[in-house]
Amino acid sequence: HAGQINGTTGYEEAAAQGIIAGINVVLSLRRKDPLVLTRDQAYIGVLIDDLVTKGTDGEPYRMFTSRAEYRLLLREDNADLRLGEIGHRIGLASAEAHKRIKDKREQIAGLREQLEKSRVLPSAEMNGTLESFGSAPIRVPITLARLLRRPEVSFADLVKLAPELRLIPSAVGLQAEVEIKYSGYVQRQLEGVERSRKMEKLRLPDDLDYGSVQGLSREAREKLTLVRPRTLGQAARVSGITPAAISLLSVYLKKKLA
Repeated sequence: HAGQINGTTGYEEAAAQGIIAGINVVLSLRRKDPLVLTRDQAYIGVLIDDLVTKGTDGEPYRMFTSRAEYRLLLREDNADLRLGEIGHRIGLASAEAHKRIKDKREQIAGLREQLEKSRVLPSAEMNGTLESFGSAPIRVPITLARLLRRPEVSFADLVKLAPELRLIPSAVGLQAEVEIKYSGYVQRQLEGVERSRKMEKLRLPDDLDYGSVQGLSREAREKLTLVRPRTLGQAARVSGITPAAISLLSVYLKKKLA
């Protein structure tokens, strides 16, 4: 019934809310802090944050990938790397699974380093193989990582150029390929995450009286009182809250903490 209560539609959306509710009930009974997934950690984090800060505007809410500003980070292929540590911490992932994920992370880092260092030399055979991939020939020595950055070259293709890569698990190879091929785009999103986290670290008091914040409009006070965001970053995502209102809240927090 989570979807009906909170205004969402779809089995996945309801299941997502249900599992978070169940996890947090157990954490509450254990007198531990609740699990709050952020927007850069999981689509569940995006869904719940949207429901809390923006509401449904009279229409049932669906979780579309376009709603996630960090969707390049929220990929199916890295779900275990993103959430495995959290799952182990709250008791949903076994020690064996946790070790497997840790080993995979180390393998990916090692493979990336190997690809950045390993070079192939230009030759008739090498260029013939590259042309069979639909890729341009090389005239100077080039790293495997640079070759992998070419849109038409996959990790499976690299294995044909460097047979020593055949022992690499396919999941590790795929993850290294994605991280190398799209490193520029991913890095820009990581920089955005870091800027957002700075605002998320500014915690708003649970009993904050928004009526006492000078300069806030009546609409802003009513919306913030209704939503009661946990952080300044979450307050910025509340529908109708302007950058000017966030600046006023920031000044208010600095005075309170001074």
